Amino acid sequence: MFRDTQWISDSKVKNKKNKAKRRHTDPSSDTSSTTSSDKASQLSNSDEILTINSFYDPLPPSDPKVLRNIEGGEYFLPSADKNIERLQMQHYLFSKCVWRSNYSSPLEENFELGGAKVLDVQCGSGIWMSDLATEYSNSTFVGIDDDAERARIEMELPNAAFLHHNLMEGLPFPDDTFDFVHQRFFTSVNEADWENYILPEIVRILKPGGWVELMEMQPLSNAGHTTKKIFKAYDEFNLKIGIHQLNPCVFQKALTSNKMIDSSTVHSDHRITPLFGGRLSQLVCQNLFKRLELKKKEFCEFMNMNESEFNGAINTMYDEVNKLKTYCKTYRVYGKKSS
Repeated sequence: MFRDTQWISDSKVKNKKNKAKRRHTDPSSDTSSTTSSDKASQLSNSDEILTINSFYDPLPPSDPKVLRNIEGGEYFLPSADKNIERLQMQHYLFSKCVWRSNYSSPLEENFELGGAKVLDVQCGSGIWMSDLATEYSNSTFVGIDDDAERARIEMELPNAAFLHHNLMEGLPFPDDTFDFVHQRFFTSVNEADWENYILPEIVRILKPGGWVELMEMQPLSNAGHTTKKIFKAYDEFNLKIGIHQLNPCVFQKALTSNKMIDSSTVHSDHRITPLFGGRLSQLVCQNLFKRLELKKKEFCEFMNMNESEFNGAINTMYDEVNKLKTYCKTYRVYGKKSS
């Protein structure tokens, strides 16, 4: 299947000249926290709240045109599907505003030189790889997802393609194919299947010296009673329909213990994002709660509650977020395959 994607060898578009190099981390910024997993585990709740107290600043960047793009959806690819719109907003908020980069692995030189082959596992709407494929036109990008309904956006880029495939049947590529394999917010399988089956497949198709990067969110911190209750029920509701939530805590251990990954290269970075305060925080909060609202009918049936009760619970959750200073953590864990 991979050999049939002719654009992989035919794409000859030149990179933009004099492109400024991206900063993958922003350690000087007060709006983020980048540490190793060991340091992250030492932070107390009070330390983390102090870290995010200055996050009331306007949404970065403050260019009015960019702000309109976020508010009005002009940034996003066209889609009539509300969940696709949510995923695109999620990408913008976390990649452009919270992390201020699409990836954390040291790959800038690979992309600048061109010719890198990149796989996005469970690519969803394809927004992540579309973003990178537009920026790095001399590299090639493949997105794979086991849910054809989630990837309705057509790739009109000469260096990007989408494949619909059951991930539990293995990744349909030869060994040592990709320079970079990316996975974000994975929901197809449980942690045991991911660690024992999906991750070994990712490592298998990764070239020696290539990088794998995994991104996931932890459960909300400082969440109120109603917020915890609703999200716990939502997780149970999703499990019944085969949707899982991976815990990022398993990532570093899994990569370090994999014999084909150079353990000395495994790193874990995280960002703390408050759901209270400034406009960015409000948008992140709305995006997270939107998951519930998009499945309101089915979720209400599962919870045996009516629409009015659901709406009341959502309003209570917003109140709890502001009162208790609820926040979320997203993690990126990455490592290099041994040469």
